Amino acid sequence: MAAAVALPAMSLLADTLPAAAAPADQQFTSPTLDAIRSKGQLNIGSTLQFKPEMFRDATTNQPMGYDIDLVQQMADDLGAKLNVVDLPFDGLIPGLLAAQFDLISVGLVNRPQRALSMWFSDPYVPYRQVVVVPANSTATSPNDLNAAGKRITALTGSTAADLAHRIFPNATTVELEQQPALLEVSSGRADGVIVEEYLAKPFVAANSAAVKILNPNQPFSLEYGCYAVRKGDTDWLLWLNNWVSYWKAKGLLDAKYNQWIVPTFSGG
Repeated sequence: MAAAVALPAMSLLADTLPAAAAPADQQFTSPTLDAIRSKGQLNIGSTLQFKPEMFRDATTNQPMGYDIDLVQQMADDLGAKLNVVDLPFDGLIPGLLAAQFDLISVGLVNRPQRALSMWFSDPYVPYRQVVVVPANSTATSPNDLNAAGKRITALTGSTAADLAHRIFPNATTVELEQQPALLEVSSGRADGVIVEEYLAKPFVAANSAAVKILNPNQPFSLEYGCYAVRKGDTDWLLWLNNWVSYWKAKGLLDAKYNQWIVPTFSGG
């Protein structure tokens, strides 16, 4: 992630601005913010299956990971308790639209089709997509997988699945839950799986006799995950964007990324 940029001092500007007409805690009002502060609880939708970004601790069964640390800070800043609603990935968007939670925190990429039904915050996590193939695959480049009879897997409804359909139009793309999508390749029932690099490297390290990354030095794309909220609540979106900007400048996003995500790049 890009390093935070120091901002110039603003004391002169602050001295010349008139005092706010209302107390600071009344500057942001919205149905969502008001409900969070009234209930004292921030409800977030997530899929706790993507270690180390968001997962359940094997001992305590409690939510952990990069996203969880960030939304815990968000809850603290709102003076609220954090409540994580754990759903299958393809249930998150319907859950948000049905008002089951206040935001989605699973690193959704802002795609035009998705933006028709919800709003996205500024990005908070970068991704690179790679393709994992069987260890005995004769493919030498991703282009070799774009052929009739080839079977490519990807997470249902994900950016990886969208990428698979676009990059491998002549192959058959099968959308599955994340673990089955990976296991189809390690068992030899699929010719490749498109997946985020931070998930691919630990999987390959744990299954090196069965799988390999076909394009380790040339990922398909650099994309960015965002928080997703229901359309219409402008102040809630503005508050989230301000939150991302503030903690990015403070170095929290970099620190948490280095703590949780970076170690996976060496297969950890």
